[in-house]
Amino acid sequence: MEPATGLEQFFDAAERLVADHGANPATFARIGNLLRIVAADGTLIDESRLDALHQSSAQATILGHGPTGSTLMLGRFSAEAPTPVHNHNSWGVICVVRGRDRHTLWRRQDDGSRVGQAQLQIIETRELAPGDVAWFPDVPADIHSQQGIGEAAWELVYFGRDPNERPRLYFDPDTGRVEERAAVQRPA
Repeated sequence: MEPATGLEQFFDAAERLVADHGANPATFARIGNLLRIVAADGTLIDESRLDALHQSSAQATILGHGPTGSTLMLGRFSAEAPTPVHNHNSWGVICVVRGRDRHTLWRRQDDGSRVGQAQLQIIETRELAPGDVAWFPDVPADIHSQQGIGEAAWELVYFGRDPNERPRLYFDPDTGRVEERAAVQRPA
């Protein structure tokens, strides 16, 4: 039997925390500590992965999946414009690897009964530096946006469920419109 890799150890520890303690802020903080270890390990998040995201149109790459379907991604967030306000159909924990990130959590104010319409309110905006951790709750409170500050920000994002399994919602807070779009399909 081969020894576990750093990512396998991460997934085992993170999934055990969720199984033992549930998906809650205390667990998210502990998962954040695990993400800091991954972020600091140059063999797991190497320059070639950061450079590949910088030189491509892709904004994220999947680093791996845990046995229960949890997912770890490396994302790049431009300083030129914020991401669209969106959800992932999962809770998530983020840890900044490089750069600074403006992470904004949003709350839906309406009941979702009007197709194509949504009223949102900002509930928190944080500026995060390398090693800083934040999280967003599970559906329906997983609505957020992000933007690099001054330069692109790279971060690890750990999701309780694969965020690419279901279509996401994309919101325009200025017009009140919401649109469902297919998530990125992972390679077979």
